[in-house]
Amino acid sequence: MNELNNTATSLGTYNNIPTSLTSNTSVVNIIEGLTLTKDADKKNWGSGELTYTIKLDNQTDTTYVSPVVTDIIDNGLVKFVPGSVMINDVAATEDEYSYNEGSHTLTINLKDIGANSTTTLTFRVEKNS
Repeated sequence: MNELNNTATSLGTYNNIPTSLTSNTSVVNIIEGLTLTKDADKKNWGSGELTYTIKLDNQTDTTYVSPVVTDIIDNGLVKFVPGSVMINDVAATEDEYSYNEGSHTLTINLKDIGANSTTTLTFRVEKNS
């Protein structure tokens, strides 16, 4: 499997201070028709909760069987909001996901994703106090 990594940068002035910003790295696995993407609902976050959306898109003619999605959450900055996991806009059950406090790893067990279909996951984090 080939992997394409890409990052964007921006240089400017913010509040009279020279400011440099670097985006997250967008990682694309090059498999014709099978993609995994992750986005946040805010590009600049001041307060409140942040919602991440993960999409597993299967635009192939083959079922993607029993996928497991894992996400390591940077607990230095944020903490996972328990009970916030949704699968296709339906609250996930404890059988469908787990969060390991020690490793800061969210694991989501999905049902098969049929040909030409998409599964969407969301979860929330909040800033550490």
